[in-house]
Amino acid sequence: MLSVVICSENPVKILAAKEAFSSYFKDLIFKTINLDEYKSVSKQPMNARETLESAVNRVKIARKLEKASYYVSMEGGIAKDEYGAFLTWYVCISSDSGKKSVSGGGRMPLPVAIYDELSHNKDIELGNIMDRIAHEENIKQKGGSTAIFTGNRIQRKDVFKREIIIALVPFTSKAYKELERIS
Repeated sequence: MLSVVICSENPVKILAAKEAFSSYFKDLIFKTINLDEYKSVSKQPMNARETLESAVNRVKIARKLEKASYYVSMEGGIAKDEYGAFLTWYVCISSDSGKKSVSGGGRMPLPVAIYDELSHNKDIELGNIMDRIAHEENIKQKGGSTAIFTGNRIQRKDVFKREIIIALVPFTSKAYKELERIS
């Protein structure tokens, strides 16, 4: 039986991980852990690099705390460049042997005003602003800003599920493994 440590207690991320891993494997045991207290994990990543590093760091920490077949972390963040402000996300998966795979880097436009508010107030997260805009509570544990901005066409869970499936490729794809062996 394979065990998977999910580096989050957010129900959206948990569901994304369960659905993605279950699409590849049977007989899974899942465990969730909250790593928000660690300094190397960003509360609100403010650029793509910080978002990626936070996802990778979650897995590094989890590997020290728990024994599992796989570790998976999902991190959403925001960034700004010459094309505007955007949401971004990364997934990191590690096996018990230490092999690591990262996917993500997707971008979705974000109003610059939201980025500016977050960059000037380190005590809030995107979820706080989206709760206010959507007149809802705890939107990040529901459809997220992705659902709000896409009119519920894409849910936050769907973004993370897709990235987990992609990050699992080096562990699950026969074609990938064969090409990796050849090269």
